[in-house]
Amino acid sequence: MDLDHKALTLKEAKIPFCWATVVRAEGSAPRHAGAKMIVTAYESFGTVGGGGLEHRAIDDARDVMRRRSPELLRYPLTEKGIQPCGGEVYIFFEPVMPMPPCVVFGAGHVAEKLCPMLVDLGFEVTLVDERAERLELPAFRSVAKRANLLPSEFLSALKFTDDLHIITITHKHVHDKEIAKFCIGRPFKYLGVISSRKKWALFCESFRKQGISDATIARATSPVGLDIGAETPMEIAVAIAAQMIQLNAKPEDFASGVAHFTT
Repeated sequence: MDLDHKALTLKEAKIPFCWATVVRAEGSAPRHAGAKMIVTAYESFGTVGGGGLEHRAIDDARDVMRRRSPELLRYPLTEKGIQPCGGEVYIFFEPVMPMPPCVVFGAGHVAEKLCPMLVDLGFEVTLVDERAERLELPAFRSVAKRANLLPSEFLSALKFTDDLHIITITHKHVHDKEIAKFCIGRPFKYLGVISSRKKWALFCESFRKQGISDATIARATSPVGLDIGAETPMEIAVAIAAQMIQLNAKPEDFASGVAHFTT
């Protein structure tokens, strides 16, 4: 199998996968340096040696994909190890993850600073605003997908997935509330709503009256961003981006709703 072609096909389909490459083999080993394998969540292609070594490598590749961080692992091939070949193998695992989707509602001053930052961080950004003139600002040239629509028009066709990031920083409170209410019970990884604590409390009171549970409301992050004392649009953008980095790099340390932005 042409693994390079397979990798390209997976990338085009936005399917996460991991390269597993034998970078060093000592003594008796089933494959030598340069042997490669591609591992997805459900399949593997190519081989790094078969048997117990390959089964272990496939499991490790999937762990690496979950951590989203490259890793070099050593496999002893002894009677007490994986399989009794007598040597040892070092395999380098390199995850290849599709760009996580991020929808930013609102092309205001914060978005001018935030969107280019998110593009540089590797997010696939879609910017949504009903004001066509705002979408054409030079600050948004790096944003490949721009939708000149009202939030309700865009949301009706949005595909919700477990890796979706949503940020609502619109110029109207009614938009922010509408977006939060529509998204809060659907799949997503991050839903950040810019607000003061008072504004968010009013939103939550309204949601509860409409039968939305506290557990569901708690899935949203508002006020949005890390509490770094941010005031300017650039500072607020940095705080939001930092929180998203924290969520993706260290979800166990994720700090939700600790900033104090007033809108």
